Amino acid sequence: MKWKLWVRNLSVSGPHVAVRTQFPWPLRALIVFVGAALAVAAGFALYEYGLSLGGPDRDELSAELSRVRAQLEQATADRDRQATAAVSWENQLKVERSAQEQFRLQLKMAEDENARLKADLSFFESLLPMPANAKGIVIRSFRIQADGEPNVLRYRLLVQQSGRPDRDFVGAVALTVNLLQGGRPWVLQLPDPGLPNAGPAPLAFRHYQRVEGSFTVPAGTTVRSVLVRIQSGGETRTQQTFTM
Repeated sequence: MKWKLWVRNLSVSGPHVAVRTQFPWPLRALIVFVGAALAVAAGFALYEYGLSLGGPDRDELSAELSRVRAQLEQATADRDRQATAAVSWENQLKVERSAQEQFRLQLKMAEDENARLKADLSFFESLLPMPANAKGIVIRSFRIQADGEPNVLRYRLLVQQSGRPDRDFVGAVALTVNLLQGGRPWVLQLPDPGLPNAGPAPLAFRHYQRVEGSFTVPAGTTVRSVLVRIQSGGETRTQQTFTM
């Protein structure tokens, strides 16, 4: 009987018996916690070791980052301050340019007014009684000057009938302008078909008539003299040369 039982236990169909050591669960929890802590400590150590091998540590990087941030903030503040100063200077420059433009316009108006007053003065002076021996058509005044534009000259002429005329004078004005350019003389005749706007206008008056016109000359040209002729019916009634 014992032999049969021993053989049955050795066979495949025999029952299996496992022998296990039983630990209390607090002890098992402690073992698991210690193992996990050791694993975390080992990972952190490996991470720090890798950082020490690969470059500067975290403290150095943090310090460098703080330094760069401070420099960026300083550069931004400097940029904002310089931009504000630039805007202020630009606004001041605009104000100064506007003031200069206003002053230029006022100066131009003053110059124009001064020229007009001088012309009016010359005109009224020319209306003073003529000499007793004056007869017929008389050239009372003639003036030529710059017109404010480059190389543009303007002339003003006043013609008057002496005595107590009983009819209108009808005629024309002819100007012979003697010019000098680069040391070489040349002559400009007005009226000129090539300068239809230069005049002079025809004459038709009883007592007096003012004649004005302008013409353009090359740069560096100066006027030496002007011969003014008053013509009527194909004849020259009077003429006078004005030296500039």
